[in-house]
Amino acid sequence: MSLSLLKSLISSSKKTSHPGESIEKTRLVELKDISRRLGVPLGSPYLLNEALTHKSFTYEHKLHSHQNNEKLEFLGDSVLGLIVSHYVYETFPDVTEGGLSKVKSVVVSAQVLGEKAKGLDLGRFLLLGKGEEKTGGKNRPSLLADALEAVIGAVYLTHGLETAGKLVLGLLREDIEGVFTGRLEKDHKTLLQEYFQKTRKLAPHYDVVKEWGPDHNRSFEAACKVNGEVISRGIGKSKKEAEQLAAQEAIRILKVIVTTPQDHRIQR
Repeated sequence: MSLSLLKSLISSSKKTSHPGESIEKTRLVELKDISRRLGVPLGSPYLLNEALTHKSFTYEHKLHSHQNNEKLEFLGDSVLGLIVSHYVYETFPDVTEGGLSKVKSVVVSAQVLGEKAKGLDLGRFLLLGKGEEKTGGKNRPSLLADALEAVIGAVYLTHGLETAGKLVLGLLREDIEGVFTGRLEKDHKTLLQEYFQKTRKLAPHYDVVKEWGPDHNRSFEAACKVNGEVISRGIGKSKKEAEQLAAQEAIRILKVIVTTPQDHRIQR
């Protein structure tokens, strides 16, 4: 992301409140609750509320188009990557560039962030459209991961990088250590790729073969292919989720055995 784009995002995100905009008392109580769970002061509740508002809720309630967590998610993703990279760079000075990339790909993934969001019970505070909620959106890892990234973006804008860093490392420090020691399992796509590279000198390829639904509630079907042959399929609410589920199904079908912790360690 360019510096000018980042500055533009920060500037526009700070202007999210509007004349007449208000938050109901019951919602304010919820926002205070989640801020306690995060271990950060609430500050202005508007950014945190926006971070927990999915675009399906905005669409259904005919709110202003910017009143959802997409921009904060985009910003939070960058803040998250910076904090994790900086921590690894300082804590493991002999880590290689490839090792740093692997740490980020495992720790800053929808699977891990979704689990952290579940631990915070973030889904309970997430505002979704009725359709998204009926299809289990409050428990969907991809939506929870997106919401957590948006929350990180909101914390950064409200309290600065130091507080955001404490939040991120409080959630992910053990997982970062786990990547280096082999305690943290890699995501399914990485596991499957390593399996095929080791056994057949091939790499899986993913194609989104179908997508349907309105813009605010899309579904995607991805096919996992090896050497042109479809091995498995997965359906998710994002392309990334569909690909991960296709990889997970391929691992089940092929009875891939997860390698030992030693094999999972990151080369420093």
